Amino acid sequence: MNYFTSNTNEMKRKIVNFTKKMSNGLKKPEKKFIADILYGLSASKDIKISNIARNLHESIKLDNTIERLCKHLESFDKRNIVNNNYFNFVNSMLPESPITIFDDSDITKIYGKKFEDLDLVRDASEPNTSYKPGYHMCNAIALTKNENQPVPIYSKVYSTKSRNFESANNETYQSIDAVRNCLKRKSLMVFDRGFDDFKLFNYVLSGGDDILVRLKKNRSFYFKDKKKNLNEVYENRKGKIKMHLVFQGEEKDVYISYTRATLPKDNREYTLIFVYGLGKTEKFMLLTNKKIKDKKDAIRLVRIYLDRWRIETYHRSIKTEYNYEDIRVRSLKSINNLTYFLNLLISLIINIIEELNNNLLTHKILYEAKALRNKVGVWITQIALGIHVMLRRAIKGIKAFYKVHRQEQISTYQLSFELQ
Repeated sequence: MNYFTSNTNEMKRKIVNFTKKMSNGLKKPEKKFIADILYGLSASKDIKISNIARNLHESIKLDNTIERLCKHLESFDKRNIVNNNYFNFVNSMLPESPITIFDDSDITKIYGKKFEDLDLVRDASEPNTSYKPGYHMCNAIALTKNENQPVPIYSKVYSTKSRNFESANNETYQSIDAVRNCLKRKSLMVFDRGFDDFKLFNYVLSGGDDILVRLKKNRSFYFKDKKKNLNEVYENRKGKIKMHLVFQGEEKDVYISYTRATLPKDNREYTLIFVYGLGKTEKFMLLTNKKIKDKKDAIRLVRIYLDRWRIETYHRSIKTEYNYEDIRVRSLKSINNLTYFLNLLISLIINIIEELNNNLLTHKILYEAKALRNKVGVWITQIALGIHVMLRRAIKGIKAFYKVHRQEQISTYQLSFELQ
């Protein structure tokens, strides 16, 4: 026998309890607004305000619900308070020495004309790369301690046409500062080769964090006081450490070599890691400030870098599961606020995944998703679908559940008083 109603109510309770944690310190209307957004996103599995509003099942005109949500999105300015609660929640899922991954993305708005400061972005998702109307996006995630899942820490949608825009580097520095503010401890920061920039190295290391970045082949380094091109060094070395891995769905044996070197005009000593056999033409070279003591350290750092694909999966998940590129609020403030609430929901999903071995609700959600694979690297798609299937059976929204939840609390207090 399937207990659809109890499963739906259990999921609602999970969202309500999570909302209470996130909105601690806010006023009642703001708390209800966050609950409405998180529940609407979960039930509709869509970023559009109209679909979020429909799934609230309010006994008023749909247009009025949409207008209320849009007004709250535009005026919401209490992210500092929510951040304190959110960062505590995120830290509970992270290891003592966290790994944080940074990446730039974009959203395209091909037919958008009324969006604020609409920019041109490079759409790399197509075979023939082209420029389209849209926005740039700066993201940072951390990997959880149990299931190695990507939990979002920072996301910002920005335009180079905005009056307060300074530079892409400044946006990256803001994401680094946000990660430091969240973690309050040292982390290993991982970057793609698009971030191969001495200024970035200096910003990360001067703040006390470690760095792991993929290098471009045109860099020069000093090896034993001799300046050499990185590409030349790569060609003249041979990988002596054998490593077996799965890359792009294919099992491979690759070989690793490493050496110490310094950058021009920099007194710091770095470790360069060369990986052979990943691609036929692409050279794979990494830089880190961490010292490698043995082959286990070298293999571990290569595996950490390859975990960068998890942030790519995070990008793909929000775009496919929540139709993120179909976002229709027009101001950048509203877009960023809605993105922020979507990240809150993703963190709840990641928390559910982290409880995979300890919580029956997680298994109920996966059962509802009817997932074809029992084990995947990132579970966001399956959990998001399972929650959506659970909540779409509801004929009442979260507002009605709040009333029931409050009545249950009153009954509990009355029983406690009578027992006394």
